[in-house]
Amino acid sequence: MTSRRLTVLVGLFLLIVAAAASGALAQPTPTPLVFGVLNQQSPALTAERWSPILHYVSSTSGVPLRFRMGATVHETDAMMGRGEFDFVFTNHNFQPEYDSLGYKVIARWGGDAIRCVLAVAPGSPITGLPQLAGRRVAFPSRDAFVGYAVPIVAMKKAGVRVEEVLAGNQEGAMAQVKSRRVDAAAVNSRFLAQYSEREGVQFRAIYTSDPYPELAVVANPRVPAAVVDKVRQALLAMKTDPLASPVLEQATSPGFEPATDRDYDGVRRIYRLISQ
Repeated sequence: MTSRRLTVLVGLFLLIVAAAASGALAQPTPTPLVFGVLNQQSPALTAERWSPILHYVSSTSGVPLRFRMGATVHETDAMMGRGEFDFVFTNHNFQPEYDSLGYKVIARWGGDAIRCVLAVAPGSPITGLPQLAGRRVAFPSRDAFVGYAVPIVAMKKAGVRVEEVLAGNQEGAMAQVKSRRVDAAAVNSRFLAQYSEREGVQFRAIYTSDPYPELAVVANPRVPAAVVDKVRQALLAMKTDPLASPVLEQATSPGFEPATDRDYDGVRRIYRLISQ
């Protein structure tokens, strides 16, 4: 082969490589799917917990995910109702006004079931539901399940009326008990344990509800089944993947477990009772 011909062939090869590289670079970056998270803590603390989780799931599944939430529970629920989320970590989709939208349960936060706890300061004279009559009680919001629907249904059964103080989220509700601005607060059991440890403050439970499944990760029905399955498998893999251990530790999460819509029939029942 002459040197001229070799030079031409090498030149053609380099042009082909360059064209291929240019074509690869020209491929559009996939638009991230929006992953919403219900307001249980402030947006800053929620992002601190969930951003590493979503980074892991995105990397493992190949499905890019972007964290998003509203400034309040009401805003986040409204975003869900408008279909702005592709996936959501919530249980508010089981409320009658959202249940018909078709969000599908694909996993749930792992660990023990959650319960509503009505908590008071250690020195409080209140020991039970009847003594809350006429008292100021903090709730995360009227949209909360364990933090509002469950305790209100229990109070109705006990014939107890209280002065409702809406704190915006569970963190705000417990902060009001801590500062003695309210007599009690309703939060979920998992959050109460984490808040007590983080703040170094003990609280006393005067009421604990029946157990309910932890919040679910639900998928918008418009998301293709193959994409949903990739995200589900990545979430479930976190419990056993050594690479996910530091992520779960930072998020104080036990990982995610399989779940179905039927697991949340009890949640739907409470939402129906409170709306009556």
